[in-house]
Amino acid sequence: MVYKDIVNLLKKRISSPTYNIGDIFPAEIELAKLYNVSRNTMRKALKVLEDEELIERRHGSGTYLRNKHFQASVTHLDSFTEIAKSEGKKPTSQVLRFELQQASEDIASRLHLAIGEPVYYAKRLRYIDNVPMQLEETWLSVNRFPDLTINHMKKSKFFYIEHECGVKIHGCYESLHPVLPPLEVAKMLNISVRDPIIRMETQSVDANHAPIDFSILYTNVFEFQVKYFLPRKMARQPA
Repeated sequence: MVYKDIVNLLKKRISSPTYNIGDIFPAEIELAKLYNVSRNTMRKALKVLEDEELIERRHGSGTYLRNKHFQASVTHLDSFTEIAKSEGKKPTSQVLRFELQQASEDIASRLHLAIGEPVYYAKRLRYIDNVPMQLEETWLSVNRFPDLTINHMKKSKFFYIEHECGVKIHGCYESLHPVLPPLEVAKMLNISVRDPIIRMETQSVDANHAPIDFSILYTNVFEFQVKYFLPRKMARQPA
């Protein structure tokens, strides 16, 4: 087991409800025995956590939990940018590709377009406090959003849609699947190809339930964790 695998296992341990910020963390020798690795491997993994300011090692005292992963609670549809800012974090986006495409049969179906109709394709890596959290691929209709630019995609896509285009986002359909990341995705998110991640397909819709965009998201669950609260309507009495 390579030390990067140990890093992710330790991050999962840190993010569990067992630990709170300020708690003492198990000793290096204890963790090495627990995960059946050498002390050198464990020392290397702990150094990564220390560099990322998740733990603090105090000479003669022990190792303490300094921070937890990014964790947020969501009670309604928020964008990546809004979720980060609500927790006092800095979101940024690196746009890897931004181009015009002809809608494939699949994308045309998703966006209710004719096959071959022009669409924007954007691929961007989303960061919170300079830590890569999510890789996003997204498609939007050129005819519906003719003024979309790469600068909009460097910021908030939802802000552009609602505030510059005046399109109210009514809600979003989401489909989640655990997958093993392709090599390219693993490299971008700084994880192993053996670490499962969440692949999410999303489609936001307007008040008429017409599609606004279609996106595929790959989320690093070791770093980006969101807890959703979904209100329930009162069930009707059976007839």
